[in-house]
Amino acid sequence: MFQPKYRKTQVLGAGVEAIDRTKWLIENMLIMPKYQLWIKRQTTVRRASATTGIEGASLDEAAVGELIKSQRGKLSTEEIDNLNAVEAYDFVDYLSDQPDLPIDEGVIRQINRLFKKGAPDAKDPGKYRNGENRVGEFVPPNQGDVPTLMRDFALWIQADTETHPILKAGLAHIHLVAIHPFWDGNGRTARALAVLILQTSEYGFRKLLSPESLYYQFRDRYFTAIETTLGKEFGGSYDATPWLEFFVQSLNVHSRHLADGLTDWRRVMDEVHEEAREDGLIERQTDGVIYAGRMGEITRRDYMEIASVSAVTASRDLRKLVEEEYLIPIGRGRGRKYRYNAEGREKAEPPPEQLKMPLAEGE
Repeated sequence: MFQPKYRKTQVLGAGVEAIDRTKWLIENMLIMPKYQLWIKRQTTVRRASATTGIEGASLDEAAVGELIKSQRGKLSTEEIDNLNAVEAYDFVDYLSDQPDLPIDEGVIRQINRLFKKGAPDAKDPGKYRNGENRVGEFVPPNQGDVPTLMRDFALWIQADTETHPILKAGLAHIHLVAIHPFWDGNGRTARALAVLILQTSEYGFRKLLSPESLYYQFRDRYFTAIETTLGKEFGGSYDATPWLEFFVQSLNVHSRHLADGLTDWRRVMDEVHEEAREDGLIERQTDGVIYAGRMGEITRRDYMEIASVSAVTASRDLRKLVEEEYLIPIGRGRGRKYRYNAEGREKAEPPPEQLKMPLAEGE
């Protein structure tokens, strides 16, 4: 069975303690279920855009969100990759609600298959490679050793109950990258596997975490942490500490960002509810404003879905929200969108570029 090696450093201990405190804040925050569902959709889009972006894709969150709504015509490789990523993370979220289903080789292979199915560059998605697959200067293990290594790895995931869940997720991430069992999609599969392990533990953060977005923002440090840990070629005795310190620091920063964003958004939401009552808005109209505020915009089709109303009613309600200056119309006809009128209000979530990572040694 796989036996990970790492040192219990002060950085790891302090990071885990900080994440524990943030976890309590997020879990005890009052968010209506329908609003949490909207945030979850946003999280899935963010995960997909970031995990493919790490591999070089250029579609941002807005483009991926539009892609999910349309999916028309011939799709590019990047579009296929992002739609696949959305499906893969939906699968991860589904598994997170099935405590009796073990995280075994079949699950890992299915995640990889979902990430790469139908892509023009895909080679045997979900199947272990049967040849050498170098990654830059790193040499993964011989293809003949992959089945045994993956069996031992999966057994460890299922049997280990002593490793802290946060560290276990980080160890699973780095070890799958080290084995590199598939022809392609190994990084995406490793990142999704780490999320799955977190979400099947008490560190699920209501399925609202997207650590991939932080890896994308700091991808140079992400890749450096992996390379520093694994060296030039696969070895079963590598010290995972450098990677784990980056992983824990990243999760700490990202979870704090999530908590701050949810807190600010909850405050804005309460203000919108109060103003809406004063202006005589009904519940579905208030929901439309809140949806636009969270997602950045709302279309008539979005409004019809969240309010369960006809196109005529949706148009009438949106016109009223424009008249009351809650929304600003953009465009014409079927392509018209409505932006949240945030004038005089603070944004509910700071942009990613404002996030700060602890400095690495020597910086």
